[in-house]
Amino acid sequence: MIELIWPWAFAILLLPLLIRYLIPARAASEAALNVPHVESFVFTQQEIGSGSSHRSVFLFIIALLAWLSLATALARPQWTGEPTVLPTLSRDLVLAIDISGSMGQGDMNVGGRQYTRLAVVKHAVQDFVEKREGDRIGIVLFGSLPYVYVPLTPDVDTASQMLADAPIGIAGRSTAIGDSLGLAIKQILNHPADHRVVVLMTDGMNNFGELDPMDAAELAEASEVTVYTIGIVPPRGGLGFFAPFQRQSDAVDEELLQAIATKTGGGYYKAEDLNALLAIYEQIDALEPIENEGQTVRPMRALYHYPLTLALALFALAWLLHSRRNV
Repeated sequence: MIELIWPWAFAILLLPLLIRYLIPARAASEAALNVPHVESFVFTQQEIGSGSSHRSVFLFIIALLAWLSLATALARPQWTGEPTVLPTLSRDLVLAIDISGSMGQGDMNVGGRQYTRLAVVKHAVQDFVEKREGDRIGIVLFGSLPYVYVPLTPDVDTASQMLADAPIGIAGRSTAIGDSLGLAIKQILNHPADHRVVVLMTDGMNNFGELDPMDAAELAEASEVTVYTIGIVPPRGGLGFFAPFQRQSDAVDEELLQAIATKTGGGYYKAEDLNALLAIYEQIDALEPIENEGQTVRPMRALYHYPLTLALALFALAWLLHSRRNV
């Protein structure tokens, strides 16, 4: 919408009237001019009534519009947009997600249908991420090696979309929990924030990497990073005929995840299906609320230069027409 900052500036529209009626006209004191041929200065009634009168009215209208434009510019019009709340970046939150080969197993039951573990994790995490407006979100994917998939960003929509496109298995088929946690902590330490959180999800145990998970937990504790761990533990019956052949090495090391969470002041959660995973993220969301007390701002753009330019153009036109009239 368009607003006027100084609407009282339109009072100058009365200035010409005040000058006209409050200041008396000064009588001319010049001597009369004698010319030899008076007939040359005699105008016919038609000339006086048509050309001169019409030009005077036209000049008056132009001057009036110019004066009105000048008053409008002095009133400082501006366009004001809709109010927008600026989010406060109160938290840095990094999601460390296991994409090793075991996450491709289709043993997660959702509505009577089987989905891969990673597909269910993506669905739950996207719902969680889209609610974190105001936080910076980062994503670290890991298998045998961890890598930064989404650097810390306040653009939660982009982070959510990229998570939906995350492939499986490209980081290797092993599970490097310690290295992935260390990389997640490194990402957070590069950006100062009021609070730092890492959510680590895995369906296996640490069987690869150089950094011991508990050493990474000590680093998180020293850096004041809270770590929440989630173990993806589908019911063994979900594997159907192949349940008896499930390798013990694929089982989640719940003791390790519990120890990491306890040491950093976080919590460990066990997710057996989508509903459990959604409930876990709701709990984390409640434990890490967004303290969003951002300022409400309205975008503004000054518009005074438009009527000012119009006023100058009209005054210039009026002066040009008046000069030609006196030639």
